[in-house]
Amino acid sequence: MSKIPKIIHQIFFLGEAAVPENYQRYHQTVLKHHPNWEHRFWDEAQCHKFMEENYSWFLPVYDSYPHKIQRCDAIRYFILHHYGGFYIDMDIECLKPIDDLLEDFEIVLSKLVCFSNAIMGSIPGHPLWLNVFDELIKRKDNPAENTNNFFKNSMPYYVGYSTGPILLNDCVVAGQFHESNTVRVCPGYIFEPGAPMEINGKIFKGKLTSESYTIHHMTTSWLPAHHQITRVIFDIFLQPYWMFRSLRS
Repeated sequence: MSKIPKIIHQIFFLGEAAVPENYQRYHQTVLKHHPNWEHRFWDEAQCHKFMEENYSWFLPVYDSYPHKIQRCDAIRYFILHHYGGFYIDMDIECLKPIDDLLEDFEIVLSKLVCFSNAIMGSIPGHPLWLNVFDELIKRKDNPAENTNNFFKNSMPYYVGYSTGPILLNDCVVAGQFHESNTVRVCPGYIFEPGAPMEINGKIFKGKLTSESYTIHHMTTSWLPAHHQITRVIFDIFLQPYWMFRSLRS
C-alpha cells in the first residue's frame, strides 16, 4: 500500500462551471485513469475557507498577493501538507494511471530544469512543506523591486520566485530533499514531455515516450496578454535550438 493517499487535487478558482473546454477534456482524462482515487476540485471560495480553518496564520500573506496565480500556487502546498495526495494542474492531460509511481515514496516530484509545481505527490505533513511555508513568507514582496534588472522586475519572475517553481526548487535543493530515498524525482519526460529539462548537467527538450504518464500543455493562462505574446515569439525562435539539441541527445 502506498504512503501517498490516493487523492487527486485540482484547482480552478472560477469553479467547475467555468472550466474551459480544453481543461474539461484534460480533467476527464485524469478522472478516467484514476477511477479508484478520491477527486477534490477546489474553487476560490473553497480555498479561502480551507485556509481560514487550517492555516489562518498565513491568511495575511495569502490575501495580500497581487496576483491570483500566487494564491493558486500557494494553496497547493498547504493542501498537500494537510491532506496529502497528488496535485495536478488543470492543463495536464493524463495518459495512464500514476499509481505505479507511488510505491513507498513520501514525495513525488517532476524535474525539468528546476522542480515543477504543476504536478506533485506527497504524504500529509511532509517537512518539505514547512520549509516552503517559511519561504513563502520571506518572499511575499518582489525581490527586485529596487533593482534595474528587467527580468527580475517582471511579473512572471516575481510569481515564480514568490510562490511558483523557483521557490519550490530552492526549498527542495536547500533541504536536500531530492537526495532522500523517500523522494521520487521523475525526469521531465515522465510528466511534462516537450518541456526543457536537465539531466546530468545537460539541458534539452524531453520527448514524449512510452514512459510518459501525463502531458503538461503549459497554457500559462495566468499570464497577461503581452507576456503571452512574448512567450509565443520566444518559443518560435527557440524551436531550431531545441531541434538541434534533440538530434544530439
